[in-house]
Amino acid sequence: MFGRSSPKSLVIFSPIPDRFVLRRFTLAVTTALLAVLLRGLLDPVLGHVAFYATVYMTVAFCATVAGLAPGIVNAVIGFVGIFYWFVDPRHSLSIPRSEIHGVVGFSLVSAVLIALGVANRNKQLRLNATVLALTTEAAERRRAEAELQEAHDELEQRVGERTTELLEALARLKAEMGVRERAEDQLRRLSVRLMALQDQERRRIARDLHDTTGQTLSAMKMNIAMLQEMSKDQPALAELLNDLNSLTNEALQEIRTTSYLLHPPLLDEAGFASAARWFVDGFARRSGIQVSCDIPQELERPPAHCELVLFRVLQESLTNVHRHSGASVASVILVPDPDHLTLEISDNGAGIPEDRLLRLRNAADHSGVGVAGMRERVRELGGNFEIRSNSTGTTVSVRVPAGASHGPSQPVLTFSAV
Repeated sequence: MFGRSSPKSLVIFSPIPDRFVLRRFTLAVTTALLAVLLRGLLDPVLGHVAFYATVYMTVAFCATVAGLAPGIVNAVIGFVGIFYWFVDPRHSLSIPRSEIHGVVGFSLVSAVLIALGVANRNKQLRLNATVLALTTEAAERRRAEAELQEAHDELEQRVGERTTELLEALARLKAEMGVRERAEDQLRRLSVRLMALQDQERRRIARDLHDTTGQTLSAMKMNIAMLQEMSKDQPALAELLNDLNSLTNEALQEIRTTSYLLHPPLLDEAGFASAARWFVDGFARRSGIQVSCDIPQELERPPAHCELVLFRVLQESLTNVHRHSGASVASVILVPDPDHLTLEISDNGAGIPEDRLLRLRNAADHSGVGVAGMRERVRELGGNFEIRSNSTGTTVSVRVPAGASHGPSQPVLTFSAV
């Protein structure tokens, strides 16, 4: 059910930083020329249709990798090259009436591709900066732990060699242990803080996607509808606008789905029960895994941060079921009682190997980032986190106080092979 993370994105799609101006615009010009050349190679096959197909690909690529201005440059160069060499009358830049709809369609589609590419590029640049910061912090942590271990070993040696300084050495050792415990506690609190910031960032990105990109696409749909009314007597243009409207609908649906997966509005508005049912239904449709959901209809809402922890555990567990378990059936059960809420996610997959389960038992092991995140979230609420696994499937069980609040309570962490 749990395993290594998915492969990293290809380096070629990694955004080029803004400071590399020459590289960005060189990429834009080069790919535009390649798009024109490729269209020339495909001309015997495509003929008088799909003039700008190759340009669309390079526009999306340049906007994602190089940014707004290179994307526009790429679109302009690609359009001029295609229009001059392949659109009748060829070798002319005059725009006949019959090609006006093609020019308008190219402009609209290129604008959408550039907008989506720039948004994705900005998000990827922010993500790269976050990953760099986290990597630096992890290196500092390893260095601090190495220094602490070195000091501890030196202290042990001195205790063995200098019996007369036993009391002083023991006092220093206790002081060092206290520093280490405080450091570990601070690191744990930092981990919880990072997850809280991640949740805030997910909520912000989801809101931005819904309120900005979603609204932009909605406005575009209204403009397309107006163009459709104006083009009723132009069947070719009407057909193109219908296709563009369909593409806009698909983009709008993808934006909404991504926004809801980052942070579903139902979680804030209607609570965990409604958000969980919505997520389970969507997960079943996307993954093809049959998922049963047993959550009481009338469920008294726990505190907001408790709902968020339960939802993230559900999200991470079902994601791992889809990625790693090979299961065809899963179940989600929420059992409330006066003092606690118990959430169980089970599947009929291959289960977790015993050696892997032993590594997960070690809280200091970082091979399961998702498990570590769930464990820290539940720990902060003072709850219990348990994984049971055998050859017939895996069950993740979380039990949290119904009125859970942030605090230093220590949970019971259980990992068992049945």
